[in-house]
Amino acid sequence: MPLELWLAYVALCFLFAVTPGPAVLLTSGQATARGFPAGFGVVLGPQLANLIYFVISAAGLGAVLVASETAFSILKYAGAAYLIYLGFRTLRNASAAATPQQAERVAVWRHPFMQGLLNQLANPKSILFWGALFPQFVNFRADNVAVQFAILAVTGIIADIIVLSTYAAIAARGGRFMASGPLAVWRERISGGALIIVGGALSLVKRTA
Repeated sequence: MPLELWLAYVALCFLFAVTPGPAVLLTSGQATARGFPAGFGVVLGPQLANLIYFVISAAGLGAVLVASETAFSILKYAGAAYLIYLGFRTLRNASAAATPQQAERVAVWRHPFMQGLLNQLANPKSILFWGALFPQFVNFRADNVAVQFAILAVTGIIADIIVLSTYAAIAARGGRFMASGPLAVWRERISGGALIIVGGALSLVKRTA
């Protein structure tokens, strides 16, 4: 793989990762509410989802998934519904954030991880990236196609971890100023409202975008 092609792919990976979306919002929300460990738990979830999409793409099914209006719509609306559900649940439980003891009962690693995993599996941006853009950087006429896929997959995952972890660290630092009391309630309300807005926006994503 030519170095300039790989560098272009690296730039694209960071651009996709840094663009605010469901993964960024979910990571920042958990880190703000419950600290960096919870945010990093969300960060790890999308990476398992990325590996799943990597295997699908390597098997040649990624383009089929992108081309299928039905499959794309099912995943898109499932992801949108999941985010909207999280948003309403966050709004409903916002008042509990004023009490630190309530926040401490949330499972830090398992629950955020599952949220991150399910969110990424139903994220249209991930489907388009791994199903359509990712294979374009592979030279299928070369003998080392498997190696190329592996290098590109690892590169994309590392870029995603770096960017999302940075978001988590920044959000966790800001969350210290809204740790309890009325500010914590408003923090949860803002987070819940943002999740609902992003979920609604995801439902409008077009397959050809």
